[in-house]
Amino acid sequence: MNRITFTLPDVGLREIRGMVYVADGFLVLKIQNALLGMLDTEKEIVRIEPGALEDLRIKRGLFVDRLVLQPRRMDLLDLIPGEHRVAVQLRVWRKYRRELERLIEEFEALS
Repeated sequence: MNRITFTLPDVGLREIRGMVYVADGFLVLKIQNALLGMLDTEKEIVRIEPGALEDLRIKRGLFVDRLVLQPRRMDLLDLIPGEHRVAVQLRVWRKYRRELERLIEEFEALS
């Protein structure tokens, strides 16, 4: 089980970060949502089954890549903190690109 750290855009003064990994047939997002990065911490776990995603891909960047999760139903976007129109883009440092590729292969093998 390869855990990859990510961040999401801040919502006001709340910083959102977490880990993504594949476990027990699900794509798991372990999300920590904290006021000013330290205070009033909220933690949640979102499990996504393979059939719930329309697309899972890497959007490559110079320093930061984005793991793009595009769901089949838009109500999945409501489970993840922040404002997401069509897809969720998890920001991941480029040095984890190979791990992201392995994560996608492992998740796609489930379906």
